Amino acid sequence: MKTLFLKYRYELAVLFLWIVAVASKLKFNGLILGFDYGTYQPDGKFYTYMALDFLNNNPALSAQQVVDWYAIHGFKMNTFKIEDLMPSTSYAYPYISHRILYPLLSVPFVAIFGIPGMLAIPSISLLFLLLSILWIAKKFNKSIVGLGIVVVLLNSSTVLRWMIVNCTDSLLVGLFAFVPFLILRLIEKKREAIFLLVGIVMLTSATRFILPIWLGILFVLCFRKGLRKQTLLLLIASVLCAIPALEAQLSTALLPAETDTPTYLKLIKLPLVFIKIIVVDFLQFGVLDRPLLMVLVFCLIQAFRIRHQLSAQIFLAVFASGYLIGSINGTLGVNFRYEMPVLIFCAWLIIDSFEYNQKRLGLVSSVAGNIIVNKTQ
Repeated sequence: MKTLFLKYRYELAVLFLWIVAVASKLKFNGLILGFDYGTYQPDGKFYTYMALDFLNNNPALSAQQVVDWYAIHGFKMNTFKIEDLMPSTSYAYPYISHRILYPLLSVPFVAIFGIPGMLAIPSISLLFLLLSILWIAKKFNKSIVGLGIVVVLLNSSTVLRWMIVNCTDSLLVGLFAFVPFLILRLIEKKREAIFLLVGIVMLTSATRFILPIWLGILFVLCFRKGLRKQTLLLLIASVLCAIPALEAQLSTALLPAETDTPTYLKLIKLPLVFIKIIVVDFLQFGVLDRPLLMVLVFCLIQAFRIRHQLSAQIFLAVFASGYLIGSINGTLGVNFRYEMPVLIFCAWLIIDSFEYNQKRLGLVSSVAGNIIVNKTQ
């Protein structure tokens, strides 16, 4: 038993920290400085309705259950009509109807626990993220570094805000948590990696519109020798799986708040919106979430410092792609919600930075040692 405990001591530590984090979020949530840190978000009402209707097969009954629940447990925008949820009358349904994975996976938990069961998949996704960070660290013999990253992320108000809510963001993060492993396996020429990556592409595309992030990752991979065919296959899968989300008209999906602005003007404005969103997010972090600010600033510095490393290149690609998705939406102050998949790549980059520095230090020591030996001879 003692040997088993020592072998899995870091996993047990992560499990304990996860339990504490989930319990604290369930116990303490609500409005903070006017921001909604509740567990039942305004967008979550649609996914809750979808999960309930998979069970009830009665749109009116499912919608009424959500309306009643939000009136008691919601915070911002918690009052709405059943017509806002039902597919035949909902304004949002044409844009979210393809996001079926999260409500579908939530069905068993909702059947057992009711609407609170919508928080099961997000909580499990958080655990996947934390364990993936630890396992990447173990791969590089940096378990302590991995555990440190876990502690910092669990002290981030932004991470807990979006990871334990009834929305698709957490599931997306949980799915992307496996991507660094699969990329490393792909580089090692492991045949199963490409099939698993295609599976992740399909699952993430059924969670939310995520094409820019996959395009960013594939842009980096296409420059790796021996990965051209695999990259092409993943590109085809990514585009095909994104078609349901792309069916929304560009004029509606791009900067939806500016309904009267022509599409070409929206495209011209997009770079400016991109910069604005990054600036606003980082200013918010300075006030609300310094642990995440510290992680992101460190990652950006390290990414440019070791830019030839795969982890740095993919981090920058996912970081930029996430903010591109946020720019398409155009809403300022969303608090890193669309960029959350970058968390696992932040961890990979931080761990890789320690590995890279250690190797450089070892190389410098070896060279210095050879010089001293040569001089003494």
